[in-house]
Amino acid sequence: MNETVLIIGATSSLAQAICRQLAQQGYALILAGRDAEELELLAADLTTRHNSATAILIADFLNVDFSAEQLIHDAGAFDHIIIATGDMGDPDPTNPNNIAYTIWLNYTVPAQIATLAALHLAATGKGTITLISSVAGDRGRQSNYAYGSAKAALTTFASGLRNRLYKEGIHVMTVKPGFIDTPLTWGMQSPLIASREYAAGCIVRAMQKRKNVIYVPFFWRYIMLIIIHIPEKIFKRLSL
Repeated sequence: MNETVLIIGATSSLAQAICRQLAQQGYALILAGRDAEELELLAADLTTRHNSATAILIADFLNVDFSAEQLIHDAGAFDHIIIATGDMGDPDPTNPNNIAYTIWLNYTVPAQIATLAALHLAATGKGTITLISSVAGDRGRQSNYAYGSAKAALTTFASGLRNRLYKEGIHVMTVKPGFIDTPLTWGMQSPLIASREYAAGCIVRAMQKRKNVIYVPFFWRYIMLIIIHIPEKIFKRLSL
């Protein structure tokens, strides 16, 4: 495999699992994130285990000087990009500052990076852009509607970008994870929680098959289909 994948938010638990899957298949990797030490440890592990050609790129998305344009420029040549940055934010729904923070990390930064990555890939007329959204974006729920609204915006953005780039030969995939075994689900006891390795495998295979929208695990498509169709007069009374 002579293709290079740029992974944004590479040190998140799901992204690390994706990196391992890609390295095992022979992709070269550019790991982007804000924690230099964690990036170096991840790169060393991938190189040792899989003899992967791996580079790191420091990018602090919360720094006032962060520039998506500079990030793409510094990344150099790549064939695919996976954007996995995101954060649930403050669970307190009365915190007004949480809205700006959550939208910035879960929508604005990914959308900016994807837009510039599209310009980069347009020069070759091929490649893929994978955006990690969430099932939380399918319907607003009291437990995480700030996060869900940002992911809903990202899902809509990805749909429009996919439509725009189709004729240019660049494929855009939207990933909607449900409960994955990550720090966000730590302590939860549910049969619906999937391992990050399983989720990563689903995402990599779907990227290679150029799928449009995937739910991970797949059954979340049907769970969310039910939730979406609950009448609002009933839904507003539920504790979800």
